[in-house]
Amino acid sequence: MHTRRVLAVDLGGTNIRAAVVSAEGELTHRRQALTGAAEGPEAVIGRIAALMDAVCGEAGLGLDAPVGVAAPGPINPRTGVVHFTPNLPDWHEVPLGERLRQLSGRTVRLANDGNCAGLGEARFGVGKGTADLVYLALGTGVGGGVISGGRLIDGANGLGAELGHVVVAMDGPRCTCGGIGCLEAFAAGWAIARDAEVVAGTADGIALQREAGSGPITAGTVAAAARSGDPAARRILDRAGRALGAAIGGFVNIFNPALVVVGGGVAVLGDLLLDPARAAIPDHCFAAQRRGLRLEWSQLGDDTALYGATALALGRDLDPAN
Repeated sequence: MHTRRVLAVDLGGTNIRAAVVSAEGELTHRRQALTGAAEGPEAVIGRIAALMDAVCGEAGLGLDAPVGVAAPGPINPRTGVVHFTPNLPDWHEVPLGERLRQLSGRTVRLANDGNCAGLGEARFGVGKGTADLVYLALGTGVGGGVISGGRLIDGANGLGAELGHVVVAMDGPRCTCGGIGCLEAFAAGWAIARDAEVVAGTADGIALQREAGSGPITAGTVAAAARSGDPAARRILDRAGRALGAAIGGFVNIFNPALVVVGGGVAVLGDLLLDPARAAIPDHCFAAQRRGLRLEWSQLGDDTALYGATALALGRDLDPAN
């Protein structure tokens, strides 16, 4: 009996990655290409289709094989239209799903990469077998996905679960989305670097300056200074962690998840971020809702989006029959 295989595609601002993935999570026939985003949507879509054809040809996948595509930005998975994405210039109301069908002859399932990642964590990651979980991707920005009762929750038009843009402080800093006090404006890589830049220009910033050397100050710089015992760096990460805990407390009250999974590039911060988050959660949710709650780092690493696209291709719920 042949195991079911799907094609998974991860559209990123720098690279397009594709792989054949089994229902058990085995990745094979990996390929990638530069996105070349500056050339515009049509050129990028052409590269995606060419990569899909190359991988499917090599793996012997027929035109009926399920295809999942994880892409950044607000996306309507019902229509396959990318409304816009900040990492890809000139992507406004792009019919990505339809164009890929025309170019490749394959029908694709398309969704926001954060929503996909939530599905991937529930099917293949630390949340395997967990029907109720919240996934948070902390990187340059903050994204996420919600699985409730074994199903992806993404709203009327598939635009829901923008977890990074939940407000945790009415009078907080301005976010890149234009809003005020979003979780992203506290806990994203750019927000941590912003706070560190301010401190680095003061007498408290000696350790941050030393760790940065002649390079830019990043979240990794702050982590290194904090691990060396620098109190200013620890205060920066404590603030970011408390904001994360406040947001998680809200998600716990709303969704009552059994598990919150944190992934993304900011994972380099480890418990420097999660410890203050854990300490803050009880101040922001009911005791009954958080009973038994687990808060864990993702273990899927750089393949999170590919596993998410795989889960999307297999179906938007966790029923193995799908």
